[in-house]
Amino acid sequence: MAISFLKPLERFIRKLLIGSGSPFKGQIVSSVSDAIQLPHSPRILIIRPDKLGDMLITLPTIKAIREAYPHAHIDVLAGKVNLPLRDQLLLHVNDCLLYDKSLKSIVGLYRLLPKRRYDIAIDPLDNPSTTSGYLLSMSKATNKLGILKSNANVYTHCVRPRDRSTVHIVERTAQVLLGLGINPQLTSLTIPYTIEESIQHKTMQAFVQVGINLSKPLIMINIAGGLDYRVLSPLTAIPWIKEIKQILDQHDIQLMLCGEKKHHASMHVIAKETQIYLAPFVPSYHEFAGLLAGASMLISPDTSVLHLISSFSIPCLAFFVEDNSGTMLWTPYQSPHEYILTKGPTVNEIHSDEIIAGFNTLFSRTTLFSVEDQINKLQG
Repeated sequence: MAISFLKPLERFIRKLLIGSGSPFKGQIVSSVSDAIQLPHSPRILIIRPDKLGDMLITLPTIKAIREAYPHAHIDVLAGKVNLPLRDQLLLHVNDCLLYDKSLKSIVGLYRLLPKRRYDIAIDPLDNPSTTSGYLLSMSKATNKLGILKSNANVYTHCVRPRDRSTVHIVERTAQVLLGLGINPQLTSLTIPYTIEESIQHKTMQAFVQVGINLSKPLIMINIAGGLDYRVLSPLTAIPWIKEIKQILDQHDIQLMLCGEKKHHASMHVIAKETQIYLAPFVPSYHEFAGLLAGASMLISPDTSVLHLISSFSIPCLAFFVEDNSGTMLWTPYQSPHEYILTKGPTVNEIHSDEIIAGFNTLFSRTTLFSVEDQINKLQG
């Protein structure tokens, strides 16, 4: 039974890959008037099996679809790395399905997705992805919507891509909304992230336990992005952190280092040498979001955290490594920020003088609030 089932699956994937170079033969959606005609209560699948940051920048698109189709059944197909956002997704969708790149997962989805009888499956990626392509085809949805690109043959409908060099990734992703009759340029694309009162209370307690004064402002430094070349090293970070601390001490502003537990050794070295606070290691990404929400400013390498704090409009000094792709940097969307871009191989190639200059520029135009006031703003 298993062999007889796997053979057609194998042929299906092979056929898809072989046909990946064929031209797009579907319909181009150029405006809301060209949109796909969906029933009043459509069944919608949104495919986003990639990184945490990719899902965060897609949240505005998902929220807009829910608002336009309040009676729809909406599923999101997410990767294992996106599971920390499951509760946020379920504020806007009916179900969060898992794709974990295993044969068992593929077989399970091959059986499940067609049974859900989707009216439309959506791939919001603006770059070609074999994974998204075969998951889309596997869905057997009546309509398949994506952004026009080299693997567009898997779609029935396409929207034209926006300029990758000048348009922010949040807006490029939201371009698929046209296919559902939603004008993305008339839609709020602020990244939605909700922190409930219980997490707000936990955050206050966690800060107090490590010595933070809730009545004073706090600036946080995130030590790492998701890749090794985005991790701050103690050797290069300690000098500029000491200099920033001297500036903040004059204004009675607290400085704290945060990051994942796997970087605890480096974090302890930096915190000890610079005499700044070390954030507690919390058990979930959601509680980490609560800690970040208490800050008046963030300093961080390129990572999902940049998109998360834009939800709270927290000013950010971001560090990027040039990738020579010509693509606009994934800066915090519609949120105050400065960034420093290095052509070196890691963020540690950024000179201390550049960091201090960027910090002073952002600091001079940032309104600082106490930790307590920052957390209380979440209730508004």
